[in-house]
Amino acid sequence: MQQLTKQSIFLAILFFSFFLLFVQCSSKKEVKKKQIILISIDTLRSDHITPYGYLRDTSPKLAELVEDSVYYTHAYTNGCWTHPSHMSLLTGTLPSRHGINKPLGTIKNKKYQKLNESLKNIAEVLKLRGVKTMKFAQLPNELGFGNGFDINNSIDPFVKGYKFEWLLKELENHKAEDFFLFIHTWKVHAPYFSNHYLDKERLSEKVLYYMQNPYELPNKDARVTIRYGRFLKKNNLLNLSDCVDMYDGGILYVDWFIGEIVNKAKEIGIYDELMFIIVSDHGEHFAEHDPQKFYNWHGKDYYEEYIKVPLIIKFPHQAVGPEKHKEPVSLIDVFPTVLDFYNVEIPGFVQGDSLLKHRSQRKQHIVSEAVSQSHQERKMIRKGNLKYIVTMQNPSKLERANWDSIRERRLFNLEEDPLERKNLYNDSKFRNDCSDLEKMLKEIIEESSSTNQTTGEITLDPETLEQMKALG
Repeated sequence: MQQLTKQSIFLAILFFSFFLLFVQCSSKKEVKKKQIILISIDTLRSDHITPYGYLRDTSPKLAELVEDSVYYTHAYTNGCWTHPSHMSLLTGTLPSRHGINKPLGTIKNKKYQKLNESLKNIAEVLKLRGVKTMKFAQLPNELGFGNGFDINNSIDPFVKGYKFEWLLKELENHKAEDFFLFIHTWKVHAPYFSNHYLDKERLSEKVLYYMQNPYELPNKDARVTIRYGRFLKKNNLLNLSDCVDMYDGGILYVDWFIGEIVNKAKEIGIYDELMFIIVSDHGEHFAEHDPQKFYNWHGKDYYEEYIKVPLIIKFPHQAVGPEKHKEPVSLIDVFPTVLDFYNVEIPGFVQGDSLLKHRSQRKQHIVSEAVSQSHQERKMIRKGNLKYIVTMQNPSKLERANWDSIRERRLFNLEEDPLERKNLYNDSKFRNDCSDLEKMLKEIIEESSSTNQTTGEITLDPETLEQMKALG
C-alpha cells in the first residue's frame, strides 16, 4: 500500500511537471516575437528567377532563401502597375476598394484620388500592437504609402553606399524588439541599368557610364525611361535580346542585396525568428504577345508575364523547406497571412485570405484590375484553370468600370494553353463559363467598391508628380 502511494505521488509529480512544461511551451508559442521584413522587387516576373526554374542563374541568394521557405509558383498581382498593386499588397484589398487605381493620365491640376479612408494598412495594424514600423520605399506618401510608419524613408535603399548601410543599421538598432520593415526597390524596373550579361567589349566607356547612370542622360525634358529608350536605340541596344540581358542583370544586382540582408539577420541573431517575405508588384512584357514591345512594357494587360510574380515566405523557425505550392494565390493574401501567423485579428475590410488556412477554406478565384491607360480599363478573374479578361471603354466611378461598354472579352485555359495563344470566348462550349465568370467578376467589383469611402482628392507636390511619371 505504501509502495502504491509512493508510486502515485511520483506519477502525480511527473504529470504536474509535464503539465508545467506544456504550459510553458504553449506560452512561448503565443508570445512569438514579431520581426517581419517585406521586400517588394518592382517589375520582377517569377519566371526570370533561379528558384522558379529560370535557366540563367539570376538569383542565387533567393535560391538559398527558398531552401528555408514556403514559395508559391502561381502568385498573382491584383493590379498590373506599381501604385494599385502595392496598395493591394499593403492593405489586403482590391484596387476598387482602396481607390489608388487611376492611371497617371487622369491626373489634372496635380490632383489624385485619396486612399479609402476606412482602411488601415499592415503597418498601422501592427503599430497599434506595439510593433516598430519602418519603410525604405520610394512610393508616394501623399497617396497613403507612408501611413503608419514610425520611420518613413522615401528612398530606394538598394544602392551601394550610405543608403544601404542606413537600412542595415536600422535593422541592427531594432534587433531586440518587434518590428515590421517594408523595403521596395526599383532596380529591376526600366531603365535597365545593368550590363552584367551584355558583351561589354562592343560598348564604349561613354555608353557603359550612361547605362550605370541613366538619370544623367541629357535632354531632361523627357522621362528617364523615354530618354533611356532613345539612348538604347542610338547604341543598337533596343532589341529583345539585349533588353532581356539588361533586365536579368538588374535581378542579379538586387539578389546581392537580398543576400546581404539575410547575412545581416544571421549576424545579429534574428534570422530564425524572422518572417522574411519576397514579392513583386507586377511583371514585364518581353514580346510574348506583341513582338514590338520588349522595353518597359507593363500596366496594360493581364497576360501571365504581366501579373505572375514570385511570392516567397520564410516563416519563423521554419523546420521544413523548401515547401512548394502550386495553387493560385495573390498579393492581397499577404496581409492576412502575416496577421494570422501572429494571432492578430484580421480587419473586416481585408479581401484576401490567410495562406495558413487550408486551400478549401480560401477563395477559389483571383481578381486583378486597374490598368495604366486612361481611356480604357481591363479586369481579370481566374478560377481554376480558366482566366477571363474584359476590356471596357471609358471607365468611370471609383471602381473604374463600364459594364455597358465592353469591347473585348478573352478566355484562356491556362492548363492547356499556358502561353495564352487561343482565345476561347467564341467557342460555344465555353459560353456558359464566360457568362458565369463575367457575372462573378462584376459582383466582386461592385461589392468591393461599395465600401470605398473616399471623399475627395489630394494635391501632389511637383517632386512626387515627376517621380510618378518617371517610374510609374
